[in-house]
Amino acid sequence: MPYRGNRGSTQVMQRHPKRLGVWPAALVLLLSASSARAEPLRFFAAGDLPYFAAETEQLRDLFDTAEAEGTPFLIHVGDIKSGSTPCTDANLKAVADLFRVRAVPVVYTPGDNEWTDCHREGAGGKDPRERLARVREVFYGDPGALRLDRLGVVRGAGADAADYPENYAFIRGGVLFVTLHVVGSNNGSEPDDPAAEAEFEARDAANVRFLRQAAGLAVERDASAIVIVFHANPQFEKVRPARGFVRLRRALVELMGVYPGPVLAIHGDTHRFKHDRPLIDPATGEPFRRFVRAEVPGSPVVGGVWISVDPQAEEPFGVSEMYPISRDRLME
Repeated sequence: MPYRGNRGSTQVMQRHPKRLGVWPAALVLLLSASSARAEPLRFFAAGDLPYFAAETEQLRDLFDTAEAEGTPFLIHVGDIKSGSTPCTDANLKAVADLFRVRAVPVVYTPGDNEWTDCHREGAGGKDPRERLARVREVFYGDPGALRLDRLGVVRGAGADAADYPENYAFIRGGVLFVTLHVVGSNNGSEPDDPAAEAEFEARDAANVRFLRQAAGLAVERDASAIVIVFHANPQFEKVRPARGFVRLRRALVELMGVYPGPVLAIHGDTHRFKHDRPLIDPATGEPFRRFVRAEVPGSPVVGGVWISVDPQAEEPFGVSEMYPISRDRLME
């Protein structure tokens, strides 16, 4: 059943398109061509999997089921391994191959276990920046791994396109999808480690730039909704988040002031399914009615969420959990 919240009916927002920012012509054309749709968009998202060998098979079952039910793409919000297991190229390639054989594109954004936390002894004591470079090479340097070209993705302006290939946007059914590279473990911010802090500062700024560009495009072309995908829980539950999430939280509030339509944030990180309205409007002290959060479940619970987007509905985002069934049942 769609989430209704506890603060009354959703406000109806009037959209007033205006020209904000500059966006690649390819996405402008794609959004114009995709603005009309016949039925609500429905897709499947998962993350914080697989941590163990048995979960790999269960994740395949989830993806098989989602594909059989017609998801146009799969979303994985990151953390493709446990934070206490070795960070290896073999693991990255194994998961990339799992994504590669799917029948539909995979919208993947990195988690902290893939690189930020690789300095841990149990994870191999490796340089996180070196591991991040390998994540980018394995998943984004090989077009066949995720097949994002099928979605017509575009990336940031200038050097950001090459430096942050994990940040991209695409349009489906008039809905603008945006991925941002935001990870757990304080988003990689470590003031006592100059190299880590420099990486965090640059990536954090790139995330904000990309979100602002996306907001400008969504308003200019009257996108029916925005869906933002990132890994970390940016501590929505805290009035004052940790340093690594301050600018993201501010950017999300800024987005709500610029874009008048519904916004959905999909993330993982804390491994607990959530469906709520956690972003506080600083002007009122109350949650934004138009901003909805869906957190996917994670290991040791193997599951995911189905999301439907119908901006004309009283509740624009329908969110429901799904857990794996056996491959034998899929063949029945």
